[in-house]
Amino acid sequence: MANRYRNERIEIKLTKEEKEIFKKKLELSKLKSMGHFIRKCVLEAPIFVIDMNEFRKIQTFIGRNANNLNQIAKRVNTTGVIYREDIEDLKKENDDISREMIKIQNILARKYI
Repeated sequence: MANRYRNERIEIKLTKEEKEIFKKKLELSKLKSMGHFIRKCVLEAPIFVIDMNEFRKIQTFIGRNANNLNQIAKRVNTTGVIYREDIEDLKKENDDISREMIKIQNILARKYI
């Protein structure tokens, strides 16, 4: 890209806060010019698109599991009895959470490694 003639122009507008962040990152980069910094960011930085549905599923499983655990703890503290079915349900929910986490790990490994 050295000695390349660039005749296309791009303009952007920033808020005062965005401009300050931009300036700080430009300084941290130690690059020669703002143009060099912007080209480096645009042309070399990877773009990550994350499907949040997998994270929402695991969030649902964790919330359900925590709710069930709280209900079981309340019943055990009240009655002193814990049921085998409750333990089995918690194990199943934990397995569901583990499966979803493995899915997420596999997705990330395929996309980003």
